Amino acid sequence: MTLEELITKHQKALGDLDKTILRYVLDNKQEVQQLGITELATATYTSKSTVLRLVRKLGFAGFSEFKYFLKTSTKEVKPATEMFADLQVSDIIKTIKGLEHVEWDDLTLRLKEAQTIYCYGTGFSQRRILDEFAKNLLQLGKRAITIPNKTELDMAMEMITTHDVVLLASLSGETESIKENIFMWTLKNVPLVSVTQAKENTFASHSDYALHYHVTPFSVIKEKKVESLVTLSVVVDYLFRKLTEKMSKDR
Repeated sequence: MTLEELITKHQKALGDLDKTILRYVLDNKQEVQQLGITELATATYTSKSTVLRLVRKLGFAGFSEFKYFLKTSTKEVKPATEMFADLQVSDIIKTIKGLEHVEWDDLTLRLKEAQTIYCYGTGFSQRRILDEFAKNLLQLGKRAITIPNKTELDMAMEMITTHDVVLLASLSGETESIKENIFMWTLKNVPLVSVTQAKENTFASHSDYALHYHVTPFSVIKEKKVESLVTLSVVVDYLFRKLTEKMSKDR
């Protein structure tokens, strides 16, 4: 299991200070492996007791065990260019393993009981994937609406209630223009499901349910980066299958 997956598993138990520490750890994994608990507390402007409580929330007996986990889970391998296909397989496997730690009963019940599931993707590829998801939901008798752009999202804000669910798909989970919408949904207690890249991000930290997918960029001609969203499709399809199972059992 990766640190990102561990954070997802225990996200409901994490407070603001915990997230501050984890954000630092995620950004400085190699450095943190060399730090003591006091040094990490100093670097994050927290205390030793706060760091210790955090690692225990994540399931570790102490800070040393947490550091050992970091060392064994962050072995970075830089693949050769001819291994692009293997990268995709690796991303898919890591994504599916992460999904095994999601509380599916709670999430699928929330989706099952929702009056409307509003789907919004921050980019063209994300919207295309959610379009297919919404069409599949209709086969289950669920009312689903894919919102095509920010303007229409703002127009729909008044219609979205606590009886609905909002499903957001993003790569970074940091799209600035959507953060104001997330803030309003939080105030109104609208259930929010985010599907983002496997790292700490604003969308995930403000969601009731945070699903993650792994994306390893690779370079093509003249070092142009490519980020495949195949794993986003995997997560959304997995979500649909879990919801189908839930609704079949409850009939």
